[in-house]
Amino acid sequence: MADQTGNSGNAKKIRFAPQGEIYVADANAVKELPRDCEPIGVTDVFKALGYVDEGGVTITPSIETDPVNVWQSAVPVLYNVKSASFQIKATLMETNELTTQLFFGAKWVQATEQDGSAIEGVWRLDLKSTPDLTELAIVVDWSQTVDGLPVRYRCVIGRAMISDRGAIQLQRAENGKFELTIDALDHSGSLGYVLTDDKVKDDPISIPAVVTLAPNTVAQDGHFDVVGKGFPKGETVAVTVSPNSEKFTATSKPVGEDGTFTIPVTVAADAPVGSEYEVSAKAGAAETVTSVDKLTVEAKQGSF
Repeated sequence: MADQTGNSGNAKKIRFAPQGEIYVADANAVKELPRDCEPIGVTDVFKALGYVDEGGVTITPSIETDPVNVWQSAVPVLYNVKSASFQIKATLMETNELTTQLFFGAKWVQATEQDGSAIEGVWRLDLKSTPDLTELAIVVDWSQTVDGLPVRYRCVIGRAMISDRGAIQLQRAENGKFELTIDALDHSGSLGYVLTDDKVKDDPISIPAVVTLAPNTVAQDGHFDVVGKGFPKGETVAVTVSPNSEKFTATSKPVGEDGTFTIPVTVAADAPVGSEYEVSAKAGAAETVTSVDKLTVEAKQGSF
């Protein structure tokens, strides 16, 4: 059994979010949601919300379940999904057109006199008694530098609404803040998704392709097995023997789920005796692999 008393952790896998940005757009104006982690350009339909307070952004995926209880058991036999949510919460620090319109749920318009004439330099937000709720698309980016290279993460919600707003506190020594809670809505069966260029998945274990012979010495009119491992599963394996390939008969077989195969090869009764035979195997389009040992053909007992 392996020794598990040591520390199995990897400090390079610890992540922070020293850099980040929140972007929003009108959900109806977004033709295609981001598919990678590349930075969003200034001309994009998504617009940055600017500075967020030092608490950063809170991303909360949650699922509520109900237990299914039965007479025959003192514990639930399964849980049924009652509801699901995906929530973004942040406190915006900048007072600008975008942040204030999101917070108040209305758009700035030119202020006017009673006669309808514009008041130069004055803007107005009309808060309706029955406000319209705007559907948003939201992107949250965060990143850090690891070993000199950026590691980026991105949360994307294609359809969402502001579900809660915090109070504005007007103080002498502290700036105005806009606290927003944004909840995902159903978007063709999806609440959202997360993208990253981080190495979150380990590379698959690579087993070198090897071919061996069992045995590697065989008599005329006998047979031997070609055994392979590390080959692509499901691919059909073809075995070749050279020289005098016409003196050897092998039936192609598929590679097993574990990447191995065993193919019997029959040796003709008149196969030339010698130890210079090379046996190779090729699975599908993979490169040909030659056996570790050369094949030796001996004279059949009783033959002269």
